[in-house]
Amino acid sequence: MAKTTDFPHKLRHFVKVLNSFRGYYHDYDIFRDFIDYTTSCLLWEGDKEVADRLKSHYKEDYIRFNELFAALVQTMSDNLADELDWFDALGTLYEEISSRSKASFLGQFFTPPEICDMIARMQVPTEKVTNKTVNDPACGSGRLLLAFNMIAPGNYLVAQDLDPICTKMAAINFALHGCKGQVINGDSLNPADFKFGYEINPMINMVGGMPHIFQISKEKSVAWQIWENRRKEVEAEALPKPAIVPLPERKEIRPAAGMQLSIF
Repeated sequence: MAKTTDFPHKLRHFVKVLNSFRGYYHDYDIFRDFIDYTTSCLLWEGDKEVADRLKSHYKEDYIRFNELFAALVQTMSDNLADELDWFDALGTLYEEISSRSKASFLGQFFTPPEICDMIARMQVPTEKVTNKTVNDPACGSGRLLLAFNMIAPGNYLVAQDLDPICTKMAAINFALHGCKGQVINGDSLNPADFKFGYEINPMINMVGGMPHIFQISKEKSVAWQIWENRRKEVEAEALPKPAIVPLPERKEIRPAAGMQLSIF
């Protein structure tokens, strides 16, 4: 059980609900299942299998996941000074829980927000950047792309990570921050290693700004499409060039009387 005083004050709403679970559950397990719960809630078609699994495991405590989601929204609201800001509540909480729990050997340490802002500003040219595809191949909770989106909105964000929890956190962060793009779980050095992926907010302008995500296949992922196009280009370059056979010297055949054609 986490002590509220052990966590940063800005996470107090979330930690309070975390401590209200009545069963004997580890904080890390609750957080992992909360990420699954929230991802399922944001899926356009939902995920009954995840809901049934969590109901069966947590029983009367299942309703507290809804309270955790409300606490997440409240935490984000408290820490967003204005519409130009971003706040990675999930990543901040994950760093704390993973470093204190039974899974401390898996501790995560994400790039500090101030460094993310600095890197994002270094990547943005002086002219306005829109309708570009921007990729982070080791995204963690997605905070570097969140920082970029605040500086240069209107671009398509593509995040990749090997860690499934990080992948889902990035998807949730993108959805709640109103970003558009994809989040992919797999090895960014090998696009064929695709575990799962999400399309983020593809219809956000048509549904009144409601955050949502869709599951996608490997063939729908931007990383795979770029890799496939490049593979085809390389294969085409490697094909043997056809031999150039010189044309025979042209010889005019004089037509017989009355003919008007010349054959070359």
